Amino acid sequence: MRRRYVGLDGIKGLAIIAILLYHMQEQMLPGGFYGVDVFFTVSGFLIGVSLLRSLMNSGSLRLERYIPKRAVRLYPALFLLIPVIVSVGWLYDRDLLVSIRDQIITVLLGCYNWYAIASGQSYFDQMSPQTFRHLWFIGVLMQCYVVAPCIVWLMWKIRRSHLSALIPLALAAGSGYAMWMLYIPGGDPTRVYFGTDTHAVGLMLGLALAWWVTSSERGRSQSQRIARRVASVNRSGVADATPSMSALNGAHRQPNVVSEPLHILIWRAVAPLFAFMSLIALVAMTIIGKQNDFAFHGGIVISSVLALLLVAGTICQDSWMQDLMVFRPLAGLGKYSYGIYLWHWPLCLASKSFAPKLFPVPGPWPLIMAAVLTAVAVTLSWILVEKPAASNSAVFVILPLHKPSRAHIVRAIVVDALLAASLFGAVQGVANAPAKTAMQIQLEEQARQLEAMQRKEHALIRREVPKPPRPRFAMPAGDEMTAIGDSVMLASSQGLSSVFPGIQTDAEVSRSIMVASDMIQNDLSAGTLRQWVLVGLATNSEITDGQLDQIHDMIGPDHVLVLINAHGDRTWIPSTNQVLADYAAAHPDNVVLVDWNAAATANPQILGSDGIHPKLDSDLYAQTVKSTIAAWIKGNH
Repeated sequence: MRRRYVGLDGIKGLAIIAILLYHMQEQMLPGGFYGVDVFFTVSGFLIGVSLLRSLMNSGSLRLERYIPKRAVRLYPALFLLIPVIVSVGWLYDRDLLVSIRDQIITVLLGCYNWYAIASGQSYFDQMSPQTFRHLWFIGVLMQCYVVAPCIVWLMWKIRRSHLSALIPLALAAGSGYAMWMLYIPGGDPTRVYFGTDTHAVGLMLGLALAWWVTSSERGRSQSQRIARRVASVNRSGVADATPSMSALNGAHRQPNVVSEPLHILIWRAVAPLFAFMSLIALVAMTIIGKQNDFAFHGGIVISSVLALLLVAGTICQDSWMQDLMVFRPLAGLGKYSYGIYLWHWPLCLASKSFAPKLFPVPGPWPLIMAAVLTAVAVTLSWILVEKPAASNSAVFVILPLHKPSRAHIVRAIVVDALLAASLFGAVQGVANAPAKTAMQIQLEEQARQLEAMQRKEHALIRREVPKPPRPRFAMPAGDEMTAIGDSVMLASSQGLSSVFPGIQTDAEVSRSIMVASDMIQNDLSAGTLRQWVLVGLATNSEITDGQLDQIHDMIGPDHVLVLINAHGDRTWIPSTNQVLADYAAAHPDNVVLVDWNAAATANPQILGSDGIHPKLDSDLYAQTVKSTIAAWIKGNH
């Protein structure tokens, strides 16, 4: 009898919670991406168990059943998700459709992760809405489905050498080593995070665990085969009266009492404790973890090992961890985790775009909207598509020919109508997909206008200006201000020029604090640095006290440093905003803090669909700078 592994749904439920919070509220759970490694470990384990049981029962991998079963598990939900989401993008937000054709093709071919690597998409860059970016995970999983039968077959062939488990363990070690070596500290980790070769630790550990766990089943399977041979010999009348046969028959009449080996008893005693400790460690990693060097120089390997111990200690016979993992809400999330994972990310992107228009007042409306839409979509997907496909076939979803009930017919009509409408919208969406997001187009246009304006005002000639006297604390005119910033300042440059005519603005996409000191030094050397220095570079990287000290010392006491904080869902923004606030408080004589984050939070309707950049027709950024400087001057500075 096949054993059902109790508790796996609960483990998947915990993992999907971590991933959801990471994608929707990254600041709340910055290490939530470790939940992916828990999923990989569970998936590798289940794949391995399925293949090994097939080998034990039939001596074959039975790929004719294995491949369709995996396809039916993955593709029906995808065939609903893709046209629906593309139709929504076509109707309401064309930004969701940038590069959508290539995304669809590579998702369906199971190689989206390599497409994202080749095209330079960054999983950790939230600027542009890559609608199906989260499906890199499905690509890695599909590729594992292809490779796993070869690995398991090789393990099975050398099973008598006791070296079988070393094959996936060696592959796991090689994958972890490759991630370590290919990752460039401080660089974009997308290559090592998306790569199947560098992110297969959990999958391989899961295969190794499957080998160990099914060892007892292999022993029973061998005993059953021997018993069947003996029974066959007995029926043929050969060696009926041999002493060994009589002893065997007598043994079957005795109570079946099997003494467990000591190491098995010890493992059952300590495994739940290891699982619980691993769970605590994983939770801690999701809370304090970051997308830093540690994550790619061992953190992901550690999380995969912890996931291995968590799974092993939970599924262990009589494990008290099962009581925790069968908690119904948790197990329910795990049961429907695939659908939740598919739908949550594109609906989160759509909610960020729609919610500010529907609810112009501040609040967690995008999060609430995304959660509600995801719950509805997952429920409909399960009822209309996934469950019928799993119970019958993929064809049965749209054409219930085999003894359909009235409910099946009604369901199929609904599915067919939904697919027909969404496929029409998807075709239109792919055909009319823009090459760039509206915000990207606006930023490029703004950059051209800014350069033209600077040329017109001879700002690019870098005319020498007289050394400023000690600041006179009056509202500065534009020709007294130098502004250095990132794409948020670039989007606001028109407003800055309107509120502060003559301001010298130098803003660029993806710029960070790393370039500020060189830019200021160039202006100092040319004698063109103006008295009021605006620095808005908190969007793309964290800022340290040391970097601010360097800038503050360079400009000297005769200049006023105006620091503009950031608004967005990046993990470093809260800590960076706090550093800026503390620095301004520690240097009140010539440092001003502009709380752009508070202004943007209070006025979400002026932001673009990415929730980060202000719309080009808004001057809120500039007005926030002006009102902050006015309040600072009024405070007897």
